Amino acid sequence: MRFIQAYLTVLVLFFTSFSYEDFVQYEKGYYYVIIKQGSFKAINGELKSQIMDHGWDIVHTINVDKTVRSKKPYKTHLLCKATYLKKGVKLFDPIGVIIPCKMAIKVEGSYVKIMVEDVSEYAKIYAPGDERFSKFLDKIKKEMIDILNKTASRFMKSKYTPYE
Repeated sequence: MRFIQAYLTVLVLFFTSFSYEDFVQYEKGYYYVIIKQGSFKAINGELKSQIMDHGWDIVHTINVDKTVRSKKPYKTHLLCKATYLKKGVKLFDPIGVIIPCKMAIKVEGSYVKIMVEDVSEYAKIYAPGDERFSKFLDKIKKEMIDILNKTASRFMKSKYTPYE
């Protein structure tokens, strides 16, 4: 019986940890998706729509492309969600040093890349050992990954086929 429970636990953890693997990838410090079809304008529009659908506000957009005089589109959206900010202040009062959350979109070669910082890393830096704050940031990270995944799914067909 213990073997079966252990096996099921490992199976659940495996599928949970790879549930967004189809589109979302990870690189040290950030998650990203690469979208090979669709214009920058259409993809950025869908990204902004997904951000809003998830209850986030875009408080500012930095036009990185204009600042560095690049011909390739590159924007960084600064995001905030009032309910998370309210809870975050209660868990970690100096949260102001790590907000707003950032999501960047740029043309890279012949595709569009959307990136979001791994906010869960902040718990290790600013409040090591604070399990509640760590879980809170992990929830935000998962929501950001969902935004990436849903944006990508509007332009790409999923290869993921769940077992029934």
